[in-house]
This record gives sequence, structure tokens and C-alpha cells, in this order.
Amino acid sequence: MERKITAILAVDVAGFSKMMEEDEERTLDLLKNRREIIDAEISAHGGQIFGTAGDSVIAQFDSPVRATECGVQFQNKMQALNQAGAIDHKMEFRAGINIGDVMVDKNNLYGDAVNIASRLESESRIAGICVSKIVMDMVAGKLKISFEDGGLINLKNISEPVQTFHVIPSKGSVRWLNDSTEGPQINIQKVEPGSLAVMLFKNLSKDEEQEYFCEGFSEDLISVLSQFKKLVVLSGNASFSYRDSDKKPQEIGKELGVKYILEGSVRKLGPKIRITSNLILTESGKTVWSNKFDTSIDDIFDVQDDLIETIVSTLVGRVEADTIRQLSSSRPENLGAYEVVLQGLEYHRKSGITKENAKTAFNLFEKAIEIDPNYARAHAWRACSLANLSEWNGNILENISSCQNSVMKAFEIDPDDPEAHRIMGAIKLVSEDYEQALYHHERARELCPSDAYIIARYATLLIYLGQPDRALEEISRAKRIDPFCPDILFEDEGMAYFWLDNFNEASNAFEKLKIPTRNSLFYHAATLSNMGETDRAQNVLTQAESMSGIGVQEFMEGQKYKDHKYREQLATVLISISSN
Repeated sequence: MERKITAILAVDVAGFSKMMEEDEERTLDLLKNRREIIDAEISAHGGQIFGTAGDSVIAQFDSPVRATECGVQFQNKMQALNQAGAIDHKMEFRAGINIGDVMVDKNNLYGDAVNIASRLESESRIAGICVSKIVMDMVAGKLKISFEDGGLINLKNISEPVQTFHVIPSKGSVRWLNDSTEGPQINIQKVEPGSLAVMLFKNLSKDEEQEYFCEGFSEDLISVLSQFKKLVVLSGNASFSYRDSDKKPQEIGKELGVKYILEGSVRKLGPKIRITSNLILTESGKTVWSNKFDTSIDDIFDVQDDLIETIVSTLVGRVEADTIRQLSSSRPENLGAYEVVLQGLEYHRKSGITKENAKTAFNLFEKAIEIDPNYARAHAWRACSLANLSEWNGNILENISSCQNSVMKAFEIDPDDPEAHRIMGAIKLVSEDYEQALYHHERARELCPSDAYIIARYATLLIYLGQPDRALEEISRAKRIDPFCPDILFEDEGMAYFWLDNFNEASNAFEKLKIPTRNSLFYHAATLSNMGETDRAQNVLTQAESMSGIGVQEFMEGQKYKDHKYREQLATVLISISSN
């Protein structure tokens, strides 16, 4: 038989036997209606149904990301239908997802991968999705969802226990979400002379845990290089997507729209470090410059300076010495704190995946502050990680004061920390101090112009300030430096077009989100209503309320518009949908 690796989605109705016992005809009519929706989602996400029996469906997908995206989408729609319908017209489903080797026999698939998916479906919560660890590992960080540990479970007729995870609504940070499996979402027409992508430096150390050091060192280079006005430096979210790719520099340069790429490696043995780096012209694939540095953790910033000076001299003809000197002032006194912060960032990047990651990140930033109380970056990231952990714990409002204190401490040490400015800008927006919110977001963007997330948060603020046209300009820039276009950009884009009365573009933007957000659903409902699509508007609004657990009034309380006429206008549209 032919064999292949594939993702399996198994779906079943919860309590189907009891429903059939109470009313067979009504239950079968409901199942037919729900199956039309589920089957359509499977098809839309590239899946193929290969088995049905009674109330169950089993389908295959080329990607576990697409299978999970499909599961989340149809479960959200089922939840909305159940909320809107009468008690006797509710039908809830369980879903399980696994990936593995299967045997193909005509139109059917066989093997443990299929059996495990079916068993995971049985372990799923009602209206939920249960996945194996291998699926969680492959999906984590690619979709705006989080996971809760379901434990190691013995599944019927499966010899080895399976580690399970339950899919839950997104928590914590979404900053590093990036699905690179489908390639860049936009085509770069113009390649700027000073455009550069810093690739993730490879870890040549025997210790795999040193990956955090390579990623942190690479991100530091991006952050510093982006401050030179004559360079266009792509976001690490984009360039790091090629970490496991075997594509040539010419291909990467074409996809990212850059003239140069910087690649390198790090070999760390105890306190000694060897860093190699190559600056490559993407058009020809030729190396413009290369060097090797033998250093130690104590002198790591000197190596960064040498790299930066050489790159800037090569690409723009001169070194902006003032910028180098300014950057030197923000460095930690204790290099041990630097390493601990890099370890904290490794977990912080994954803090939206599991609560354990968020907790570990916060503890590591606390440890870095103990090592060096005068390290601004540690205080700034402590604030951000505390906000993430608070969201997991459901007490984010209780910890805003502590977050703000950490940011203020960061400012005392280094008034030019971009992350501190971004966080303070978010805090000021919540408290509706628009002048200070604008100052801090603009300062963050100025200090770190290659960070697509910082630009996206600035664009969000501009929308709430009633400047959707300027917000679209910022979103366009964010797409340029991160052509993979994370969902947050499409959410902001849709909101901006909504206020510019360009409802077709707004609807198109909202529909590009892989996993709808609370904002995108409420605004999409209002958009569809303004387009005259009343039925669709009602369906999307019901989905928004069921997914978020809040109604229109509570949603409007979180819409921090400077001019209240925007709130009133949006509320009027949403209330009119509810009353129809």
C-alpha cells in the first residue's frame, strides 16, 4: 500500500445517542444542517473527508495548521448556532487532531495516526478540540490560539500513552505569531538599496539550549541596525521564518524583497564564543564581506559594534557614530543578566502557547532584575510578561499598576527603551490619556522602526484617535518589513477601512484572519450590516458574542475612541443588528 504523512481531524457529536432517543427526526435534520457547515469548512481549508459513520466525520489535511484552523473555525460557528437557537436545536461536537504515517487504500486511510485522532476526539471537551503533542508543537506560534495541558493519557488499543493538549482561546502575547508555511502574503515590487534581512544565526554548540542565545543575539542586531535611517531592516518575524529552509540567498532575497542578507553562526563553549558572519548580495548570491570573531560573553557587545559598523559602512558608506554611542548606554552592567533576559525572551515568545511558558518567562525576568537591578530591558520585559501571565490568570486589571511601575523603572535607567515606550503607550490608551499614548507609541516606533508589532500597535492607536488613513500607511509599512503579514495587521486594516467607509476592503481584510478575533468579528458584523448583508451580519455578530462571551454593550466599553462619536456610530450599527 501507498504510505504518507498526513494530519487527521476526527469529529463526533456529543450525546448523539441521547438526542436520537429523544427525537430521531429532529436530530437527523440538525445533523444534516451542521454537517453542511463542517463539510464546507473542511473543503475551504484543503481537507478531504475519507470516512463518515452516523454522526462522525474523519478528514485528512496536508497540514496540521490547516486542520486545526478548520477545527477552530467550525467549532466557533457551532457555538454561535447553539447560542442563537432554541434549547431543543442545539448540537455540540468534539474534535481530535493527530498527525502521522498512514496507509492509503483507494479512498480510505488506515493506521495508528487515524486511530489516535479518533481516540483524541473522545477525550476532547464538549465543543472543544484535543490534539496530540506533535500537533501542538507544529501548530504553536502559527495560529492565534493557546493550549492547556491535557496530561499523558492511555488511549484504547494504543500501546503507548499519548500526551494531549486542549485548544483554548488565545491568551497572552501574540507578538511572535507567524505562519510561514504559505510564504509571504505580499509581493515586494521595489527593493530599496539599503534593504537587509538578518537571518537567525545558527547554533553550532552541542548544547541545544543555546538556541535562545542565537535568537537573542540576532534580534539585537535587527533592533540596532533598524535605527539607522538609511537602512530598511526586515522584522525578525519574517527573516527567522527561514530558520529551517534550504532556500538560496537569491530566493530569500526575492521573497522578502531585500538586496542583502546577513547570516552567521554562534559556537559557544563555556565563557568563550566564536561568531562568524557573512553579508551576502542576494541578486548574485556572492559574499560581500565575511568575518570571524573570537570573544567572550563579557565582550559580546563589542562584537555587535564591529558588525554594525562594518554593515553600515558597507551599505550606506559611513557609520553614524552617535547612534552607536547612544546604544552603548543601554547595556547591562552584569552580562549574566543579559543571558537570563535572553532565556526569558525564549519563553516569552511562547507565552501565548501555554501558561507554563508565561510563568517561566516572568520568573526569568525577575531573576535578571535580581542579578542587575539597573538593566532597563529586564524591567521592560518584566512588565510585558506580567501582563501576559495576568491574562492567563484572569486578573490583568489588578496588575496594571505593577506593570506601570516596572516601565517607569526602565525609563529611569534608559529613557530610550522601545519596549518600555510601547507598553506605556498601551497603558495610557487603556486609561484614555491619548496625548501620552501617542507620545510613547511614536517614540517606540522611532526607536525600533523594524518591529512590525510596534508599528501595528501604533496603527491601532491611530484608529482610536480617528486617523484611519494614517493607520493604513503604518500598516503598509509593517507589511513591507514583515511580508508574512501576521493576523494583527489584517485586523487593524479592516478597522481602518471600516471608518473610511470602504466596506468591501474592510470585509476582505477581516476574512484574511486565520482565526477571527473579538474585534474582527464585531467590526465585521458592522461592516456587513453597512453593506446591506443583514443575515450574514447577524450570524457574525452571534459568533462574536458567543466566542467572546460578551454582548455589544460590554464590547463598546473597551473601544477607547478619543472622539465619542465613533463609539456611538459603531454602537448604533451593532445594536440595530441585534434588534433585527
